[in-house]
Amino acid sequence: MPRERSVADVNNNQPRAIAHALAVLEEIATAGPGVTARDISERLQLSPATTYRILNLLVREEYVVRLGDLSGFALGGRVGALAEAHPAVGITRAVSAAMTEIRSRVGIAVHLFSVYGTRLRLLDEDARHPLVDRARSITDLNASAAGRLLLAEIDSDPDGDAQDRASTHERPTTVSLDASSPRGTSTIAVGVRGPALLLVNVIMAAGGRDYVAARREDITKELLRAADHLAPLLS
Repeated sequence: MPRERSVADVNNNQPRAIAHALAVLEEIATAGPGVTARDISERLQLSPATTYRILNLLVREEYVVRLGDLSGFALGGRVGALAEAHPAVGITRAVSAAMTEIRSRVGIAVHLFSVYGTRLRLLDEDARHPLVDRARSITDLNASAAGRLLLAEIDSDPDGDAQDRASTHERPTTVSLDASSPRGTSTIAVGVRGPALLLVNVIMAAGGRDYVAARREDITKELLRAADHLAPLLS
């Protein structure tokens, strides 16, 4: 049977191969549609040959699909079948309403991320102004203000010690990343903190370089206000 033959392709050391396959699926789920084999290989520290072998197997079994323009990969239909529904990340009506309000107030794109260890997950993308490069915005933490905020958080707490967090004085609150060209996109990110002052979510505004530069202070204030409002809704 085809399923039995594909499982046999794992060959020796099946537990490790299965663990790698699951890690690849998780990475695609985390990064979102468009993540490349190179991204996966570098993120998981797998050899290119191993990465391609696992991806080919997952594509053949329909757990992963290649995008039509061959730019990368996305989760396939069988992943949705595992959960008896298509994979989706939901937010409550209260969070959705809060995001709608902040978007109307700042006038540019506003995206909401969740923090997963040392990774970002896109929780609510602005449908009016989608991320230009969704996969890179999530996998390359230096590519956006949201990623740099998470990096600053990691640097401020390298041991992940949550025992002594009585104050956020030394912890990053906001991060800005200016576009490298006049037509590029500048971003501003603000953290949402949960119990023990852990960084649990990030709100990021994204807009034209000149627009953001002229309104940076106002945008930052609105994001901080939204973060305070969202904190109890997201905890």
